Amino acid sequence: MSRSVMKPTMTSTSLCLAICCQVLGAVVTGCKSQQKVPPAIFMFGDGTLDVSNNNYLNYTDDWGEPNRANHPYYGIDFPSSEPTGRFSNGYNIADFIAMAMGLDISPPAYLSLTSPISVKDFTGVNYASEGGRIWNYSILVDDSEVTIPLPTQQDYFADTKAQMAPQLGNHPVGSKDIFHISTITVRPRPINNTAYVSKLVTSFGASMETLYNEGARKFAVINIPPIGCAPEMRGKAVGRRSHQFGPGGCDETVNELAVEFNDGLKRLLYSLSSKLDGLRYSIGDFYSFSNGTFANPGASGFANTSIACCKRPCDSQAAFQEPPCQNRTEYWFWDEEYITEKAAKLAAAAFYDGPSKFTMPINFKKLIQRK
Repeated sequence: MSRSVMKPTMTSTSLCLAICCQVLGAVVTGCKSQQKVPPAIFMFGDGTLDVSNNNYLNYTDDWGEPNRANHPYYGIDFPSSEPTGRFSNGYNIADFIAMAMGLDISPPAYLSLTSPISVKDFTGVNYASEGGRIWNYSILVDDSEVTIPLPTQQDYFADTKAQMAPQLGNHPVGSKDIFHISTITVRPRPINNTAYVSKLVTSFGASMETLYNEGARKFAVINIPPIGCAPEMRGKAVGRRSHQFGPGGCDETVNELAVEFNDGLKRLLYSLSSKLDGLRYSIGDFYSFSNGTFANPGASGFANTSIACCKRPCDSQAAFQEPPCQNRTEYWFWDEEYITEKAAKLAAAAFYDGPSKFTMPINFKKLIQRK
């Protein structure tokens, strides 16, 4: 599906919730925003937020086939137990963040919409795509997936604004109208390449400045979790340093790259807030929250934080190799990369309105309420 990208013709003052992670995300545990009129939400990112954009991507011989969650057992715990394109057993982070803001569910996938986009009963747009990353695929020469990288998602946002502008007339979109969310896949490669991680941080900063120039002013960022502890990475830890958080142990070489990116992210946001007038931010420490859960899973009701509830091929068009686990609320990981509905809820509760040790300098709720 192709769309022409038009330059925006209106300004906006936006709240941008940027969630930087490869395999994990966060949602809110049923808490609702006290705002009477929920803001529209614009979501950018990867499979943590994808609500079916990948369903609309076409296979190409040059770039391969998109990963889709449009088959069982995805959506087994979603209303009607139907796969919806979400890489989850039920609702995903996009849905729960929307609920926290007072909406019923995530805004629709961008590629599912027809032009022009109507402002009537408008709740926002979801641009997220499984596999979506900070860089374009032309830079990552060893990739063969079809996806929507962050720069293209930003173009789609500009197109959305351009479609809405004629309907809004001279009324700009204000701070209570736009809420940006993004999950960005960060897959460290090559291993032990510090320059690679530094370039990723710089590129993410450029993306934030692009959103700032579009009118975004508030950025809530969830950092990268310990991706070396994901089921798909545990099998790759052989021959590299690891520690035990379940079968196979976590790949500490990969986790150290995540820490390096997270440290760079803190410096980046501090720098941007000093340089860009009106920019405010909050960082959710997903790395520490995840490690704390892995160290004492029983305290949160988890019996397994190392093995996927469902087995490969979770991200292909084929059916799962076997039915998923029955006790899904006891699992942290739904498939080899993405977390269960319950895991996402608990994480978001910590970042949205939880203890200060998991957010800096303020939590997301306070950031949202800030003038």
